[in-house]
Amino acid sequence: MSAASDAIRKPWPTYRRLLGYSLPHWRVMVLASIATAGFAAVDASFAAMVKPLLDKAFVEQNQAYIRTMPLLIVGLFLLRGISSFCATYGMSWVARRVVKDVRGQLFEKLLRLPARYYDHVSSSQLIARLTYHVEQLADAASTVLTSVLKDSLTIVFYIALMTWLNWKLTVFAFIVVPFIALIIRYVSRRFRKISARIQESVSTVTEAVDEAVTGQRVVKVYNGQEFEARYFDKVNENNRWLSMKIVATRAGSAAVIQFIAAWAVAAIVFFATQPSMIETMTAGTFTAFMLAMLSLMQPMKNMGSVNERLQRGIAAAAEIFEMLDQEVEPADGVRPLVRARGAIEFDHVHFRYRDDLPDALKDINLTIQPGQTVAFVGRSGSGKTTLLSLLPRFYDVSAGSIRLDGYDLREYRLRDLRNQIALVDQQVRLFSATIAENIAYGLDPPPDEARIIDAAKRAHAWEFIEKLPLGLHTPVGQNGAILSGGQRQRLAIARALLKDAPILILDEATSALDTESERLIQAALAELVEGRTTLVIAHRLSTIQDADLIVAMQDGRIVETGTHQTLLTRNGLYAALHRMQFETEAGT
Repeated sequence: MSAASDAIRKPWPTYRRLLGYSLPHWRVMVLASIATAGFAAVDASFAAMVKPLLDKAFVEQNQAYIRTMPLLIVGLFLLRGISSFCATYGMSWVARRVVKDVRGQLFEKLLRLPARYYDHVSSSQLIARLTYHVEQLADAASTVLTSVLKDSLTIVFYIALMTWLNWKLTVFAFIVVPFIALIIRYVSRRFRKISARIQESVSTVTEAVDEAVTGQRVVKVYNGQEFEARYFDKVNENNRWLSMKIVATRAGSAAVIQFIAAWAVAAIVFFATQPSMIETMTAGTFTAFMLAMLSLMQPMKNMGSVNERLQRGIAAAAEIFEMLDQEVEPADGVRPLVRARGAIEFDHVHFRYRDDLPDALKDINLTIQPGQTVAFVGRSGSGKTTLLSLLPRFYDVSAGSIRLDGYDLREYRLRDLRNQIALVDQQVRLFSATIAENIAYGLDPPPDEARIIDAAKRAHAWEFIEKLPLGLHTPVGQNGAILSGGQRQRLAIARALLKDAPILILDEATSALDTESERLIQAALAELVEGRTTLVIAHRLSTIQDADLIVAMQDGRIVETGTHQTLLTRNGLYAALHRMQFETEAGT
């Protein structure tokens, strides 16, 4: 059962946890609550003034009271304005702090979630939680409290006033309260259920936009605009329809509550105008009573509106807390590691992505000596990338072990382990920062500009960097939008060069380069791999012929190992791949 479904059945634990984000700011909340109480008291005071206004000013024509009344009204409005400002500003301040804190926690969680989590949750869902869902908490965590407190106190003050004016009429009026309570209970459950579905629809809308934007070239070349527009219209309409269900529920419940209240008002008017009641009430008393009772309608209506915001916030909080409760990457190791020698052993390694899936890697045994260059080859889906993703512990082995310098990877501190590894993969990721910041990404303290330039030159990236308007300080845009694929890849190689890690993973590192650029990069990589343990995945077998060891994989297993010449002589899988690629290249 999902957290959202559980919150629909049992909302209080979720809301109690949400309130925990407001409690550190209790001083501001207390001041805002006092201001809210003042606001509610002033509202009730206006109704209370009606009795003496009619009885003393109009009936008795008390001149002293007539002169005092205007000043009292002005003073009450001034107090009301000050109270309203303090209450609204105070609770809004708390609300935005809650949003900031929760959003910060969510983002920090995103950075520490294991790769397995991202395998089944889309980026659009995560973005929706960080934006739309978090905003729903602002009301539920603090602003709702102000509204509930204000409206509740207003109702209490009005009821106290009505009881003081005529307790018999008050008791008669509240015969309808149980009916209203039943309606609110039904509406609350419905709001939570629909709100959870709205949040799912927002994620779907975000996903549709993300796919259309990131895949805009494919959309255009395949003339998929109409298909994307139809799909977006479908998910957008679903979001609109769910939102209208909320509106219909809110409007319908308000209408029913007002209709029930109207019967109460009619009955009270009838009861109060009976001769026995008229003899005990002045005109001022009756008018003040009716005004107080009618004034109850607005705070009761507000409570329905607040209820909607509250249920929406609880549904959003349930999904957010579900994400915050996810297990982060295991960092159970305690062994420090300053700089590894680079000896790697795969010992009977098995791995599967999920328990219900077959093994992606099966009984992998391999020993890599420090400083060796080892190339992994095989058809797509043979397990090459999966195997190397175990080394930085993106995933942990399902069985067996991987040792670095004689110790299981899980014994090392995760941060220390990853400090030993530089990665250049086939999906180059640049950040919305300058070229210099991308090359020096993650290094603390940041290196000086001379070292960055040196890395750029060794990666043969300097030739295009110095031609840019701001050189190293040129912003690259989202994922290096202003750069070509080859330029992005050379920046990624410069990043790896600058990190100077003892272990280097190259996953199709030259796949996006033209022949000339590839020749230059190969020269740079030849310098880089000197004295480092280098693990290479390459489909172009011509680029790894000089590797110290070539590992051929198929269906998650290692089927043969050896040097280029040895494997060609053996005439196995590697020789078949080499022959096939040579014939293809010769044909072109």
